[in-house]
This record gives sequence, structure tokens and C-alpha cells, in this order.
Amino acid sequence: MRVLIIDPNVSVSSPSMKGVVRSLPAMRAEGIETEVWCWHCDDDAAVDHVVLLPEFLNFRIVGTYVFTLMAMLRCWWLYSLAGRERPDVIYTVAWYLPSCDLCHVHFSPWDWLQRQRSLGLHSLRDLYDRVSTVISIGFANWFLVNTSAKRLISVSEAVANDLRALAPEREISVLPNSYDAARFNLQTRAVHREAMRAELGFAARDVVFVFASAGHYRRKGFFLAVEALSILRQAHPNARLLVVGGRETALNGLRAQLNAQHPGWSEWITFTGMVSDIERYYAASDAFLFPSYSEAFALVEVETAACGLPLFLTRHHGSEMILEDGLNGRWIEFDPAMMAVVLAEFVSGEWKPVPTVMKHALDGEAYAQRFIAELRAAA
Repeated sequence: MRVLIIDPNVSVSSPSMKGVVRSLPAMRAEGIETEVWCWHCDDDAAVDHVVLLPEFLNFRIVGTYVFTLMAMLRCWWLYSLAGRERPDVIYTVAWYLPSCDLCHVHFSPWDWLQRQRSLGLHSLRDLYDRVSTVISIGFANWFLVNTSAKRLISVSEAVANDLRALAPEREISVLPNSYDAARFNLQTRAVHREAMRAELGFAARDVVFVFASAGHYRRKGFFLAVEALSILRQAHPNARLLVVGGRETALNGLRAQLNAQHPGWSEWITFTGMVSDIERYYAASDAFLFPSYSEAFALVEVETAACGLPLFLTRHHGSEMILEDGLNGRWIEFDPAMMAVVLAEFVSGEWKPVPTVMKHALDGEAYAQRFIAELRAAA
């Protein structure tokens, strides 16, 4: 079987492509020949042919539509005009190529627009983000009407339900996000815990909540987490917040806001910046705090659960795929005071979690087999 994969970044650094790239060796072992059209591809990716499309205007939302246009033009030229034989399956992450066979949906702009409306407009950046979401929805709706995809894959039941409401005639399945079991596990946490806590300056009595994000801090509820910890620390001053990820320019902006809103924040908030060994920082932590407004199925939720960290999650898309309330975590509300009450039950020991309940999350091997089955079903 010949498969064409279309995505700008065919790399394990891409959350939406990570599981697919890790499935490539298993696909090759199954006799599947792969070609990718992209802007960037990992040098060690197990693909047979790489076509690098010309890269230009690759910034924020504009880059998405530029890449889409180039992929559409190349597909039209090769398979409609030049008469080249079409691959058995054309796979794309939404919404790059309407004339595909299999489309993988990793985010729900419809859900995010609802959240944006509830949050309101407070700055020009908010207005820009709202307009970007509306444009994304318009393109996604056009895609769902015009795509030739035989199947749509979503990463969570919540995203699948959004798609079913908009495209009831489409065949839609759920392929949950996967994690690297060799990196994210209880043993990794045990091996690195003491050394990393010492490196980060955490005392034995400190209870460390980790928040992880490379950006989109407002959407992911960073300031909700800060407010909740500020309230929690009034009764439990040993509570700390570890913020993993983020580029220095973005973090400087967060620090400036914290200086105005929470003087003395540096005594209990630690920023790491971008790291390549995030599992070691999870090892230093006691729980994962992620009051995000809108996700699809966040990889950080899967990875922290695999490390045995209890999850404190708001009810957002994808959280239903990993959280077993009362076992491996607790639901929290979008209210910092109410959030602090739930967190206090963990800090005081009133509630104790059951570690490594993974619910619907998949390890890499299981994901590869499920992905290959989706490809065969779309052929």
C-alpha cells in the first residue's frame, strides 16, 4: 500500500504528528510505502520519499493557509493534469488537503470559539485571536462540506461529537493520543525525583504542581492556576508551581504580569523555559495542574498520568479520555477559589490518588497498530 502524508512539520516535535512519525517503522514493517509533503521532516523519520514544499510566509495562522494552497496545487497538478497514479491513501492533518482519503482532526475551533465568547474581549490580542478562530471555523466548515475523505479521525470523543454534529454523513472514529512509555513511567519518576527537586530548589515538604505549555497561556488557564495557588498558599504555604516550557519572550511577558498582580511570585513559581527532557521535570512534581479552557486531547495529560502524577483538570475536550475522577485525578472548576478547595484536599492528604490509570490513552505500539488499521480502512 502507498500512503501520502501531508503536514508542514513531519516531526516528533509536532504534537499532531508525533504519534504518526513514531508509527512509521511499524508501517514500513507492514510493507506500507510512505511519501510526505511537508516543510520540515525529521532526518531519521522512516519515510521512503520526502517532498519539501517551498516555505514562505510561515508565521502564525497565515502559514497554515499558504501550506494548504501549495499542497492543493501540487495535488491538482500531479493527479489531475500530469496523470500520475494517485496513492492508495492520502492522509492529512486537518485541514490541509480537502482531496484526501483520511483526515486527522486534532482541535475543535468550534469549542474554542464558545470559550472565547465566554471569556470576552479585553485586548487587541483577544480580538486577533477571535478573528483567527472565526476564519479557521469558516475554512473547517468548507473543508467538511467539500472533502473527499472517506474517514475522519478525531483524538477524543468530545472532538468526534463536534464533528458528528457538523458532518453526520461522514464516518468518524477516535484514535486517542499516544505516549512514549520508555520515557514516561513510574520508574523514570523514581530515578530522577530527588536530584531534580534539589536542582530546582524544592524542599522535601514542598508540594509541587506542574503546569506545562509551550504557549497559548490564556487558553490553557495559566493565570487560573496562579490564582488558585495564591489562594491555596494562604493555608498551605508549601504549595509551589512549576511552569515547564515556553519561549523566553513569552515568559518575560508572563513575569511582567505576575510582577503587577502577584508581588513575591518568584518565591513559589519556577519557570524552566523550553526543555528537551520534560519527564525529569514531571519527576520533580507531585501533581499536574491544567485548568485549560479548550483542548482536543492534550499530550501533557497523557504523559503526566503515565508518570503517576494525579491530574487536576477542568472539563475540556479530551480530559474525558484520561481522567477517572477520584482515582487518577479530580475535576476542577474554572473558579480559582473552588479550585483551591480541591487542591487543598490533595495537599492535606485528605484525598489520595491511584497512580497510572491511563483510561483511553495508548502507548506507541498500540497507537501504531490502530493507525495502520485506519489507513487500511481508508484505502
